[in-house]
Amino acid sequence: MTQAGGVDFFDPKLRVEDPRTETLFGINDGDPDAKSQEQRRAYTLSEGDGWNACVHNKHQAQLQFTPLDHNVPLDGLCDGILYTCEESADQLIFIELKSRGKRWIQEGIEQLKKTISIYQAGEGCRSFNECKAYLCNNRHPHFQFSQKEAMQRFKHETSMRLHIERDIQIG
Repeated sequence: MTQAGGVDFFDPKLRVEDPRTETLFGINDGDPDAKSQEQRRAYTLSEGDGWNACVHNKHQAQLQFTPLDHNVPLDGLCDGILYTCEESADQLIFIELKSRGKRWIQEGIEQLKKTISIYQAGEGCRSFNECKAYLCNNRHPHFQFSQKEAMQRFKHETSMRLHIERDIQIG
């Protein structure tokens, strides 16, 4: 699972669910009070409401969600990654889910940055045409206040664009 100082987030052992192709599906955070790691990690679902993140997959690309938090034995990782399964490897998205807390933006950004730095430290990781990060909060689906400075700092530090919203657009 470790690759030259990094962690292989694409290790098949980390996948806990099948890829999805639906035009719309949700990602929810696990139960923070659950006793097992399996019940604490994030997961995808087709039906329901109150999703932490909504994935809009208009071209029905085959997407793999891999939970990282409570699935990889490292503290402070983001909740998971979502990526296209096709050979072209179009998109890789780092996702942090929040639903409470006063400092959710700062905490979420730190978790995303830590995960991205671990990913970037690994040699031989798959290369993607587009890499970005989403910080999602179902209580603030379209965050009203400008975070332009934090988003620019994030891009400078990680070379990835940060989106602070609940809706994840694919393709």
